Amino acid sequence: MLSFTLSPNENVLAILRRHKFVLAVRLLKAVAVAIFPLLVLFILVLLSPAWTDEPAAGPVFWYFTSLFWLVAWCWGFLIWLDWYLDIWVLTNQRVISIEQRRLFDRQVLSCNLDKVQSVTTTAAGTLPTFFHYGNVEIKTADETSRLAFEQIPDPQPIQDKILQAHQEYIKKP
Repeated sequence: MLSFTLSPNENVLAILRRHKFVLAVRLLKAVAVAIFPLLVLFILVLLSPAWTDEPAAGPVFWYFTSLFWLVAWCWGFLIWLDWYLDIWVLTNQRVISIEQRRLFDRQVLSCNLDKVQSVTTTAAGTLPTFFHYGNVEIKTADETSRLAFEQIPDPQPIQDKILQAHQEYIKKP
């Protein structure tokens, strides 16, 4: 599924995705949308119990509920697909960022380790601090591109791993 090729002496040091908590929070939105028709049914039964005696009411309600659930399921699948296809790869020679921006729009950025100038981590907020996820930002020598590993688990060890790989890459002839 990775859309790049490794050079003969290149080894993968880490493959990263967003934290699973971030996926769960985003999927909760789709679940909330899926629960909405059941709340409507509950309110309709409470406000108008005679509504259930109407012969066409049940099939029409369940038809639209099924459509609603189909949309919620598709939305949840797209959320999962975006999470699954966003990958950050660290090798012993470069850093690769693969981001699925929209359904048919993918951005692949690659940076050799000798171009890395600084690596910073941020974990701002209560949830990122509690669940140990955050961002790792890599600034490069060309100043036009920056690689950002967004909402990854344990950003501090990843920062150390990138800096260690950078030092080892520079030392090699």
